[in-house]
Amino acid sequence: MKKTLYVVATPIGNLDDLSQRALDTLKKVNFILAEDTRHSQKLLNNFGINTPCLSLHKFNEKERLEKVKELLDQDLSLAIISDAGTPAISDPGAIVVDYSLNNHIQVTPIPGPSALTTLLSGSGIQGGPVTFIGFLPYKKTEKQNLFLTMGSFMEPPHTLAFFESPQRILGTLEMLCELMPEATVVIGRELTKIHEEIIKFKAKDYPKDIKEKGEFTVMLMFDKKYNNNNKVSDFDPNTGEPRKVASILANYLKIKQKDAYKLLIKLKEENNKE
Repeated sequence: MKKTLYVVATPIGNLDDLSQRALDTLKKVNFILAEDTRHSQKLLNNFGINTPCLSLHKFNEKERLEKVKELLDQDLSLAIISDAGTPAISDPGAIVVDYSLNNHIQVTPIPGPSALTTLLSGSGIQGGPVTFIGFLPYKKTEKQNLFLTMGSFMEPPHTLAFFESPQRILGTLEMLCELMPEATVVIGRELTKIHEEIIKFKAKDYPKDIKEKGEFTVMLMFDKKYNNNNKVSDFDPNTGEPRKVASILANYLKIKQKDAYKLLIKLKEENNKE
């Protein structure tokens, strides 16, 4: 195969979801860059794929780029895979893809399974934009500020999509119940697997007995725009607090912090006019 970087989607649970195109690509490339080589080797062994693997995870991605450059300079073809689903979406890979594009190296995505689109297609959402923010922050205050900030800027109908860990899912649902009880929530757990669940409910009616096991994908459909009565729009621009909120907003909207800060200042000014 000619020098190309393939971004290959792998199953998020059901092995039958690996496409024939993905299978052929993984067999033909010179090297596979895998998030966890031990985990991926099980998948590769199942399909009789003997292509050598190199680790590419969040802790070594920048260092691994030097090896990737070396391989591409030899006109070799590479494939990136994550532990499950589509790489570079809340998973490693973006740095290598960015390098390849900037150096005129062909990048070819091999589409396939994604927890985000899987739940979106089974959520019953009927219009309006969807904003995906990846994994939520760990800290409760940062999470709360994120929800309220996004709620302040989103004009309904608008859906916020994110990933959450099984250890924190109940705490997040409880928070949504307090902040925006009438908002609609759709949860996908163990998508494409044997114990797959898709549950839809009002935030105030969140299931207290949800199984805290497996990966969670969540769709939050705002019932209204949140502005005057939330903590985010009630900040003092002369304190450090808005800059903290701006940092969170910038991170999840993929914009510069100064631009996020300007948005918050604008929100404050608009609220003062009301």
